[in-house]
Amino acid sequence: MSRAERRQYQRMMKGQDPYAQPSRGGARKPPRKTGPREPRDWSFHRGFWLKSIGIAAVAGLIGLSVVWPGGAERALLVGTITAVATIALLVLFRLLLQRRTAPR
Repeated sequence: MSRAERRQYQRMMKGQDPYAQPSRGGARKPPRKTGPREPRDWSFHRGFWLKSIGIAAVAGLIGLSVVWPGGAERALLVGTITAVATIALLVLFRLLLQRRTAPR
């Protein structure tokens, strides 16, 4: 490589990171599947129960916080009822979704 070529190469590479990964110029994402999707699993698995208990705990704490100025006993009762009602609503909604998507 001549001196002029080396200077030109150094000017061209001046603003680039020498340790950067090489770019994927023409690479694209693979095409998406266009076929029918598998039906979603609406069963009562562990993830559903963990998320439901978390949502119920938050709803119970909100109910407890709202009623707290009225007394601790009443607040605990309202918080518990709110949490149980939240779990019941989530289970009912899940059951409705199971029936709706059941294979016929």
